[in-house]
Amino acid sequence: MSDAPSSGVIGDFPGKRWLKIALRTLHILSVVGVCGGIWFGHAQEEWRGFWMFALATGMAMLLLDALSNWLWLVQVRGVTILSKFILFSMLGVYPSADRWLLTAIIVASVVISHAPGSIRYYSLLHRRVMRSLTDMKG
Repeated sequence: MSDAPSSGVIGDFPGKRWLKIALRTLHILSVVGVCGGIWFGHAQEEWRGFWMFALATGMAMLLLDALSNWLWLVQVRGVTILSKFILFSMLGVYPSADRWLLTAIIVASVVISHAPGSIRYYSLLHRRVMRSLTDMKG
């Protein structure tokens, strides 16, 4: 797929790309439900189902990426996703901050998904671009 040789528990498998596409689609739909609920001032009970589904699909994607390549956890792309997950899980705790949290999450999502590989694949641990654990050899 994209991470060169597997450096994780599950690596690549048939249908992985389509699973990621399906999860991402469901995730975006559920996040839109949360955004609509918050931005249009609906009670938390009205958007909580979308929020729980967004957390579930987000966790599924997070685990799929982390278990496919352990290096993902220390790359900018992984650290950003982990940060977004934490921020998203905080929605509803301080309702007055919800719109700011959503704004930060959306901005981080757009920036990291459109950033060049030299940023996304930068390892904060190794302080250089690393696409797989085989890159440690130089």
